[in-house]
Amino acid sequence: MKGSCIKKAKVDSTTKPNWLELPIGLTKNILQRLGTIDIVTSARNVCPLWRKICQDPLMWRTIHIASGFTIDCFAYMGKICRSAIDLSSSNLEDITISWFATDELLEYLAHRARQLRRLQLFHCYEISDKGLGEFVKRFSLLEELVICHCSCSLSKDFLELIGRCCPLLKSLNLERLSSLRFYGKRDEALAFAKTMTGLRHLKLNGIYVNYVGFLAILDGCHHLESFDLQSPTSLVGKCNEALAIAKTISGLRHLKLNGINFS
Repeated sequence: MKGSCIKKAKVDSTTKPNWLELPIGLTKNILQRLGTIDIVTSARNVCPLWRKICQDPLMWRTIHIASGFTIDCFAYMGKICRSAIDLSSSNLEDITISWFATDELLEYLAHRARQLRRLQLFHCYEISDKGLGEFVKRFSLLEELVICHCSCSLSKDFLELIGRCCPLLKSLNLERLSSLRFYGKRDEALAFAKTMTGLRHLKLNGIYVNYVGFLAILDGCHHLESFDLQSPTSLVGKCNEALAIAKTISGLRHLKLNGINFS
């Protein structure tokens, strides 16, 4: 009995996989499935091989980081984010930041991620219109932009700046903080119509769009495939007319007004 147990233990010990003998490509694939925080703080410190793999700039084309709710967490996540940006060596194409983005972090990113295609910011209360404006000036390759519940006002001037500086922009998702809803002038919709003619996907929440602006967007953004508008007071009494005109846009496959799908 004792001999059989020893024999079984030896068999088990010889059949356990040696992670260091895996092909480099497979190891890289496994590591890429980890989150940015896990790679920066843990995985790259496991062994020299993993550290070498994690230093490959192509591992850092995508960075997604969400923070906790304390100032200490914000500072810590900012350091991790900067480390990940540095490791990308200007190969970063897609970054998502929740809660801890600041004007200073955006400036840091702007000087080190000129190939950026997608930027997503959620619940970031330490960024300003000026800081975000200086940021987008550097990113002519940006194709997708998401700014949700952040402290910037998303004014008409800023919207026009996005259109001028990001000519390749195809997808835009803007949601204002509840305290900033319907901020600014009522001609904000014209900023989309005049400067973002290449948009395919547009989602707006808290951006004032009246009936005239709605028509201007449909006319100016003639490549639109989906349009999601959350603006309860903007199409009062004109919803049926707006829908009728939207149906004449051949490429518009998905239309959603105030939570109701019309496609």
